[in-house]
Amino acid sequence: MTPILEAKHLVKTFATTGRQLFSSNGFTAVRNVSFTVMPGEIFGIVGESGSGKSTVARMLMCLEPLTEGEVHFDGNRIDNMSPQKLRSLRPQFQMVFQDSGTTLNPRKRIGDILREPMLHHGICPPEEIDERIDTLLADVGLGTNVRNRYPHEFSGGQRQRICIARALSLSPRLLILDEPVSALDVSIQAQILNLLQELQEKNNLTYLFISHGLGAVRYISHRIAVMYRGEIVETGNCEDIFSHPAHPYTRALIDAVPSVETSIRPKMMLQGEINDSIREGTCPLLHRCPMAGPRCSSYTGEPITLSEPSHISLCTRALEDTADA
Repeated sequence: MTPILEAKHLVKTFATTGRQLFSSNGFTAVRNVSFTVMPGEIFGIVGESGSGKSTVARMLMCLEPLTEGEVHFDGNRIDNMSPQKLRSLRPQFQMVFQDSGTTLNPRKRIGDILREPMLHHGICPPEEIDERIDTLLADVGLGTNVRNRYPHEFSGGQRQRICIARALSLSPRLLILDEPVSALDVSIQAQILNLLQELQEKNNLTYLFISHGLGAVRYISHRIAVMYRGEIVETGNCEDIFSHPAHPYTRALIDAVPSVETSIRPKMMLQGEINDSIREGTCPLLHRCPMAGPRCSSYTGEPITLSEPSHISLCTRALEDTADA
């Protein structure tokens, strides 16, 4: 089966003066990121703020030019595609952003916000658009009486439902969800996550779900990639990642979440703060990792496959302790 989305060795370097990471010409926010997303899958990316998650999302949407690498959608390379060809594919992959308040035009009514992309891309005849708007609003749990109201009249959760409806208005096959619940209250987060699951099953959608919240990613995702300082340090099935984390950073993320469950292994505690002076060829977690040893200084960045073929880690030392994790 052909992946619906494939990222190949993505690199993004921003020109800066002063702050540098693995580059003499600027700050590298994303470094050698590769993964595939299969049709009908929910693929989660998790990591702390500043790990490069949102930059990856913008690169996949071709909103941010790549420094290196390739992006493929449904077997077609899109990062170097002409604007005309890319425009024809745009309806098939859409994005939902974290801040719904800034992504909705405050001067337009909700009905116009939903109508505009459908008219622009010719999704359906103009005389059928009003009926489709009503269907979209019902699908996301909002009544048709909201179509004449403005975005500021809604709560954060309601605005995010409107953003989801707008993304669905083009009948996409893939949704990239960039921190879609991070700005919401916990109870509202659960409602939006349940809504996303229902819509995914109903419309046979594929999701790339990005979050810094482990609970949200674990709840909704089939597979997970863990990002640290611009690179993916571990990838695997959801339960494999949480039951047997192989990378020290993944273990530290999981252990940082309060839990009433007891564990036979000691908690992983990272040391110190993020340091941008790490030289190339060295593990980026080296100075913070309590498991670090001499061989960690000769870091290659090559993925190591664990007992499960789909479970991959960049830490060779962690491989020794996977069974005890």
